[in-house]
Amino acid sequence: MNASEFSRFTECGARAVAASGALIREYIRKPFQVEVKGDGSPSTSVDQTVEDRMREIISAEHPDHGILGEERKATAPDNEFVWAIDPIDGTLPFLAGIPVFGTLLALLHNGAPVLGIIDMPMTAERWIGANGRQTTRNGRPVHTRGCADLSMALMSTSNPDYFDHTNTPALERLKQATRFTVYGGSCMFYAQIASGRVDICIDVGFKAWDYMALIPVVQGAGEVFTDWQGNAAGLHSGSQYIAAGDPRIHEQALKVLSGQTD
Repeated sequence: MNASEFSRFTECGARAVAASGALIREYIRKPFQVEVKGDGSPSTSVDQTVEDRMREIISAEHPDHGILGEERKATAPDNEFVWAIDPIDGTLPFLAGIPVFGTLLALLHNGAPVLGIIDMPMTAERWIGANGRQTTRNGRPVHTRGCADLSMALMSTSNPDYFDHTNTPALERLKQATRFTVYGGSCMFYAQIASGRVDICIDVGFKAWDYMALIPVVQGAGEVFTDWQGNAAGLHSGSQYIAAGDPRIHEQALKVLSGQTD
């Protein structure tokens, strides 16, 4: 992605998430409909309205691009460029009125994320990451903090209720191996790793729109983002992911997740 493409794509993405934020701030104070999807997760009429508006903006500017979204059917998902939209990442916090929910937007090139945006509409913060570029928060460069030992790390996960009997033991092992644990921050946790406030995040059950935007943001700030086996995260690489602000604790955490004791 050259400088001209980066500028065009970033400006389009910024317009899309700005529209998302405006709608979220408007509708959070109004009645809205809530439904439970087939996988048990909640969705609201606001999620759907936001995604529809973002799709309109992207399609108007880049009609040859595909779109993957949480709320609507995929459009041309095999095209060279495809956008991945999570209109409200953290729908449960949104329902509760806790302002840690955000909008995630990624641009994929041949299936690999090359641009990621984490937009937090209630705190007026926006992280932008892209391949080969330093991640920024509200236009200013950010970087992870060093943490040499897992025992000193602040660990986070979106919600322990998302774990089941197959992966809860791994979560408990990592919780015991780290210094502090905090829950419930959704995409804000990954943004705060990029800003040097959190050291490590793990999650399960991710779909493409849940994590594609995170990858360029965290990697551009110096983080490592992989699956639980240490493989590079990709469009079809599973549903269990870990991000760490320091490669040293990433390696240590992978051993803990796998059950290694040495």
